Amino acid sequence: MKRLIVNSLAAAALAFVFTPGLASAQQPDAAAKQRAREEANKVRAEVDAGARNYREGNFEKAVEHFRKALELDPDHKTAPLFIARALQDQYRPGDASPENVARGEAAIEAYRQLLAKNPLRQDAYSAIVTIYRQMRNEEKVRETVLERAGNAALPVPERARLYTSLVSEDWQCANKITEHQDNKETAPQGEKPNEKAAVTYKMPADSNEFYRARQCVQRGLEVVEQALALAPQNPQAWSLKSNLLGESAKLAQMEGDASQKESFENQAKEAFAEHQRLTGGKNVVAGAQGEQNAGPNRPPIAGGIINGKAVSKPAPVYPQEARDAGAQGTVTVQVVVDEQGAVISAEAINGPQLLREAAVNAAKQARFSPTLLSGQPVKVTGLVTYSFVLQ
Repeated sequence: MKRLIVNSLAAAALAFVFTPGLASAQQPDAAAKQRAREEANKVRAEVDAGARNYREGNFEKAVEHFRKALELDPDHKTAPLFIARALQDQYRPGDASPENVARGEAAIEAYRQLLAKNPLRQDAYSAIVTIYRQMRNEEKVRETVLERAGNAALPVPERARLYTSLVSEDWQCANKITEHQDNKETAPQGEKPNEKAAVTYKMPADSNEFYRARQCVQRGLEVVEQALALAPQNPQAWSLKSNLLGESAKLAQMEGDASQKESFENQAKEAFAEHQRLTGGKNVVAGAQGEQNAGPNRPPIAGGIINGKAVSKPAPVYPQEARDAGAQGTVTVQVVVDEQGAVISAEAINGPQLLREAAVNAAKQARFSPTLLSGQPVKVTGLVTYSFVLQ
């Protein structure tokens, strides 16, 4: 019994000795948690202050607060995007002053930093293209699109779409010149039924226009080969190649080179045949004789605001970051709708930056009644609006 009492007293003594030590070991852990909570509150306070200034249009102050939040928490998920968009909202489209251009470049750099962390970010890429377009710097737009199209991490269909979007612009650049009324002569229509009037293309009065058309064709043909190397079964790429070769034939005729004209016409027919093979002959495309008005790749006609023509117009998802920043308002999206009523391209042209990507994503899912011209379905470009209201 005596030994049992001694052991109990020894255990009590040990407990007395070590318990304070255990408490003191727990104190630093509790203090660290408290400091972490305080730091998190500071970050939140800076983000809230940035969002408040953003809502009030004080974009410079907003950038200061968002940058402070990022300094406190370098891994903050949304602060870099808030910085980029607040910088973008300081840029004024149409103002070519060095100070304003510098604002645009600063926004572009902020978006590039986002892409450096995640090359697949569509919002950052779209914002860069939008700013360059607003700057009317088409070479930078092209450079950015080509860089994006060359990103092997992107899905192949998306990369092919980017390539063909550039090729389509090149074709339209050349076609606008070759089909100008001053640059062609149309002979009277023949007496035979369905006999087409002969068209002769002649050198523009301003030779610079000729060389511009040739440049557009040459670079378009280079890019369409990149598209076909990536996706050889892409019918749109073959259609565009046929169109560009048709433009080459027109330019050859302008120079008086009948042999080259015939060669390009034959190549255009071969590309056209491949397009028909891939599509089962369902679509008629522009050939080498200026039949651009018959094909799906002609410039779309303008349709104005086309909300009322929507057969299906899914509501956009309200981004949480936009809710946190108190962003609301109307976003206008410019869309191109194909002959079947599907949206084939969409770009936000105004509205709060934090809401634009959501509006574009919704627009891409919309469907519209086909637009008819002389009884035939045609592409149309129009505007779709989306309203975001905080509840």
